[in-house]
Amino acid sequence: MQIQTAHYDLVTTWRGSMASRTLCQSFSADNATPVMQSHVIDSDEPVSLGGEGLAPDPQELMLAAFNACMMAAFIQEARACGIALKHLEIHTDGHLPKGISATGDRPAKADSDRLQYVIHVSGDGTVYQLEGIHQRVINISMNRWLLAQNMLIEGDLILS
Repeated sequence: MQIQTAHYDLVTTWRGSMASRTLCQSFSADNATPVMQSHVIDSDEPVSLGGEGLAPDPQELMLAAFNACMMAAFIQEARACGIALKHLEIHTDGHLPKGISATGDRPAKADSDRLQYVIHVSGDGTVYQLEGIHQRVINISMNRWLLAQNMLIEGDLILS
């Protein structure tokens, strides 16, 4: 069964300095009853950016999510093809801007806005089968798709 829509409920709390902690509270798929969760994700900025460097920064977390999504899609596709994987590793090298000016201007596209990844894989599939899986992963990885384009993001501010 293919999930059409997933709903995530997360709360992120400031922990002092540049650190935050996110509690992943629930997940539901296709309007099903939410499944309660208690996953915790910490984030901090490097010392050079005013943090204490005690956890991954938000961009590292985004790239980790990119890798995890690609990996899950690769595993799913390999299983669907009956291919047993022995090793699967994704190495991503990201060149991302670290900020946008107060006017909203994006930095010039020099070396920023570029992701390169390499999938290291071995298993009982042929080169042709594994390349086919990679092409399907490119088509089905939601986080890969989201990072490859602009999307509408809406936000509100509530003063407390």
